[in-house]
Amino acid sequence: MADESIPILALPGGSVFQFFIATIPLFGVYCYFLWLAATRPNIADPNNEHFYDSRIRLTDILYVYLTTWVLYAVLLIHMLWFVTKRRRLSKQYEKEGIVILGDVLYDDEKRHGICDWLANLLCRKKDYGYVVYDLERVANHPACDYKGILEGKIRKKVRIYYRYPREQVSILVIPMYPFSGQPKTDLEADWASFSETYLVSEGYNEAADSNRASIKKVMSRDRSFGIILVSLGWLAFLLGASIFVCLQINEITDVYQDESAYWAWTIFITVMAGVTPVVAVGGNLLRWKMYERWILKSGKKGRPDGSYGSPRRVLRFNHSESRETGLSQATTSEEEDGSYVQMT
Repeated sequence: MADESIPILALPGGSVFQFFIATIPLFGVYCYFLWLAATRPNIADPNNEHFYDSRIRLTDILYVYLTTWVLYAVLLIHMLWFVTKRRRLSKQYEKEGIVILGDVLYDDEKRHGICDWLANLLCRKKDYGYVVYDLERVANHPACDYKGILEGKIRKKVRIYYRYPREQVSILVIPMYPFSGQPKTDLEADWASFSETYLVSEGYNEAADSNRASIKKVMSRDRSFGIILVSLGWLAFLLGASIFVCLQINEITDVYQDESAYWAWTIFITVMAGVTPVVAVGGNLLRWKMYERWILKSGKKGRPDGSYGSPRRVLRFNHSESRETGLSQATTSEEEDGSYVQMT
């Protein structure tokens, strides 16, 4: 098991292969459904001894195929469009970002309760921390062209690759979006995860241990192309299988009263021409708008008492030094900030 203190620079090396292997049992079940559809006309005769046996309706099989089609269409659009825009936004920091100093807060206390395990499994809670920086530093930067008033500190939840707290490190901010601060070293790790090769800056390991200090060059582990190929293969199979099932329903529609060729083709056309574009394109568009807002505009401004956020959720800083880390600690109460699970 990998040491949680070592930065996660990319997906595991076998992630696409594991994704492919995980779909094989489902593919086997769907091939069985296809065999049922192929043999159904042979028993669609009251004189056949198997005619009155319990059976799976071909219409139900069609529903399963079409539902899976929509899910893979969502995944394909996500990989082709959403991921491309996310990476372009990430690289925008490299081209336009200004550097200021700020703190990175991360709760590295290990917990073993079932609630914490579920939170990390479903929301990848351990992948998120906070940056805290002074908005006046952004306003005073020569490249900042923001027209509004910038004052006080901001606390913002961000994706963390280096899982430990840090003080007075480089924070990249896009000048037009003063709430867009991201830790520079974590952004470099993100760039490395989808670049062919990326050499991180010399100072990225200043606070790291010897294990991390030896990692100078990060090879790409971009798995998008493999996931796209697997998705395209599934979509081709599901499209052909759905058409075949509809044709088989044509053959038995006069024999079974619970099978209708007209209904089957109507559902097929509706899903292909209506549901798929709305869910796959519209869903990813909505998801992108949420993600873009989280990256560029989210964050809580500081209060005079040293807390941040809404009354429902308060974060306060305890500036007494920890014996073990020597870094400022943060205590939280009640609700967790909104985070965003990103895929590749």
